[in-house]
Amino acid sequence: MTIGLQLYTLRDYTRNMDDLKDSLAKLAKCGYTVVETAGYYGLSAGELAELLAYYGLRTVSTHTGFEAVVSNLQQVIADHKALGATHCSVPSMPGRWYCRTRNGFAAFAERMEIAAEELAKEGITLSYHNHGFEFLPVEGDTCGEAVLLDHAPSVHLQLDTGHCYAAHEDPADWLARYENRIVTVHYKDVQFVDGVRRDVAIGEGEVDWAAVTATVKKSDCEYIIVEHEEFNRDPWDILKTSYENIRSYLK
Repeated sequence: MTIGLQLYTLRDYTRNMDDLKDSLAKLAKCGYTVVETAGYYGLSAGELAELLAYYGLRTVSTHTGFEAVVSNLQQVIADHKALGATHCSVPSMPGRWYCRTRNGFAAFAERMEIAAEELAKEGITLSYHNHGFEFLPVEGDTCGEAVLLDHAPSVHLQLDTGHCYAAHEDPADWLARYENRIVTVHYKDVQFVDGVRRDVAIGEGEVDWAAVTATVKKSDCEYIIVEHEEFNRDPWDILKTSYENIRSYLK
């Protein structure tokens, strides 16, 4: 299993091309060899692939907006082929399209299922990346995340462990439920300080990584993808710490 980084993590350190190059070089020194993109920095997919390769990195997954997936799917496919990425994840459900109701999640899921079936023909998986609202009940005891996954059997679960934990859910439990529908997973650790959520290095927060990793190892997961919303100390130290801690959990 390979450890990667969601490049959204470095959004404050990739504001221009010089910063991007510097950050990619530092990322490689931390031990990472694969990334998940969140945009192309004004480059084409092919140009980004070449830049990443220069630093010994490659794209295995993307975060691609729902609108692009449903309205410009051929371009999404072309970009993934240019990147060499075989996984695509929709980063969130557009609330402006679907109110947070059971019918809304079901309608969203049906559109996702169509896209997932088309992407599968090209050897690309489609996943959904949760935040916190998906775990709220939409009718009775059923939460939106369950409705979505039940109505889109071809869509994979890209569980964001930190958001899941912050929603007072057990990440290991969700991973176990859908172990055959996981190809990528987001590792994100959180800590609550005086009731306020903070992101910390993997292994320095409250998530039970032993349980999470044991479940991930039993699943079909190919890539563990680190993501940080914020840094509470030097970002490169945090990224290296997260990488090394995950390696120790995988042993």
